[in-house]
Amino acid sequence: MSLRKYFLTPLTLIFTSLFLHHCIFASFPSFGGPRPNFEEKIISGKDKDKILVIPIEGVISDESRDTSFFGSSVESPVARIKETLKFAEKDPDIKGVLLKINSPGGTVTASDIIYQEILRFKARKNIPVYSAFMDTAASGAYYIAMSSDVIGAHPTTVTGSVGVIMQGFNFREGMEKLGIKDQSVTSGANKAIGSPFTEQTPEQKKILQSIIDNLFERFFQVVKKGRPGVSEAKLKELCDGRIFTADQAKKEGLIDFIGYFDDMQLHLMSHPNYTGEKRGNPRLIVYQRGSGRIDNIYLANEAGNRPSMLGGFEKLFSSSSSARFFYLWEL
Repeated sequence: MSLRKYFLTPLTLIFTSLFLHHCIFASFPSFGGPRPNFEEKIISGKDKDKILVIPIEGVISDESRDTSFFGSSVESPVARIKETLKFAEKDPDIKGVLLKINSPGGTVTASDIIYQEILRFKARKNIPVYSAFMDTAASGAYYIAMSSDVIGAHPTTVTGSVGVIMQGFNFREGMEKLGIKDQSVTSGANKAIGSPFTEQTPEQKKILQSIIDNLFERFFQVVKKGRPGVSEAKLKELCDGRIFTADQAKKEGLIDFIGYFDDMQLHLMSHPNYTGEKRGNPRLIVYQRGSGRIDNIYLANEAGNRPSMLGGFEKLFSSSSSARFFYLWEL
């Protein structure tokens, strides 16, 4: 295979994605009509007291997600969680909250907003908030969990990945082989910082690293506040981006206990701020849109989201492809 053919395929995909990024696509209204309001779904229990489950799943961002080829979408995790907390604050029967977390993290700002919203909710409502880790609770998801009173994890959970990443590619050498040149015009030497079409200068690398370091310091301080039982020196050793199994995280003090969802509910009911009947059978509830049934906790997902029909193409042509900073664990 010639060098031209070798580089043509990936570059064709790159330029096709850039071209489509600026194209206009027809967006048809959802066939389901207006988005339904939140409905309270009872998962289990029968008493007056309630424990609210808030699912935090998938990549965390402040952008809505398309759920079909025809343009129907669901609100962003940030918007959904804020609305959920608003509903919960008005219900005096809610005695505790379980954050059901299954996420590799997400954008820096979205993770921080959700963290702050939960802290404010706790201050106003004064009820226990627990984190229940499922498969993955890494990076920005772990950041959010620092707002909770106690962290429980399933025995097979993977967590940690405390750190910041800015992802990007450089296509300059491939473009040169095809005779393609970047002719961007900028107002300053660092205006195109992070561009995939030019080589970074030492000064630009230094600038980007300073931003990464600053955002990491914020993350570190959040973890330090959320895990007061772990020394700062130990945290600096642990917060280098590494991931942990549930057993390892428990040993290092990054989580509080290991168990299954029923164990986490019972643990929450034993918290001093839980004012419900300690030996009762509270209703385990979730707020979701639509009329679908929820027969068990594992059917409680992010407002009944459906998978996107576009699959990987949604990511390829999304506006999220621009350079951003992430609290994210990604293989």
